[in-house]
Amino acid sequence: MDNIRVSTAQFENRSGDKRYNLSRIEALAKEASLQGSQVIAFHECSVTGYTFARHLSKEQMLEIAEFVPEGESVGELIRIAKKLNIVVIAGLFEKDREEKLYKTCVCVDKNGLIAKFRKLHPFINQWLTPGDSYCVFDLYGWKCGILICYDNNIIENVRATALLGADIIFMPHVTMCTPSTRPGAGFVDPELWKHRESDPASLRKEFDGLKGREWLLKWLPSRAYDNGLYVVFSNPIGMDDDH
Repeated sequence: MDNIRVSTAQFENRSGDKRYNLSRIEALAKEASLQGSQVIAFHECSVTGYTFARHLSKEQMLEIAEFVPEGESVGELIRIAKKLNIVVIAGLFEKDREEKLYKTCVCVDKNGLIAKFRKLHPFINQWLTPGDSYCVFDLYGWKCGILICYDNNIIENVRATALLGADIIFMPHVTMCTPSTRPGAGFVDPELWKHRESDPASLRKEFDGLKGREWLLKWLPSRAYDNGLYVVFSNPIGMDDDH
């Protein structure tokens, strides 16, 4: 199969501000396209924001969520993909006609929706419904899958997607730098982010240590190695609500 060039991009989303988040997605997609990428992948709930949803009622969740693919945000992602001639993978909260809510990731190109995946193991809001199927689709001759954040901690999910033929799995996350029972976990002090330009070393120490990258690299590469496939990880940066 031919080579495929993929970008994974990172930005500080604003809670519930779809217009702003989509503007960052467009700007980064433009940069990736100019560098020759055919695909760009963004983090979990990159369109809507993520952590703020822990406070929302079902009615508020239904207000922020959209139908897929009919919703305005997916239409905007398709417009971006068409304008920049790049495949875009991004996430949002989805609702269906029965008012069920999902944490969803979509893949779109200039012609429309290519794939939709609903997170199998959602949390952050009690009204979210688990997805019930895996997702494998074609991009430039490569078989691709999507698993969202915690889905990838369950090794059988990655194995099942690989057995369905995936060569690449896109793994949008909002992870690390949060409390957990695992060793070394915890929040990063927001003051370090505020002073990231005057004291980058202290922030980098937190991001690179067991709160962040060091723990992630203990398990995520094994998903790729054990299944003989490529993994594309994406994660936000900066403040997400008050975290």
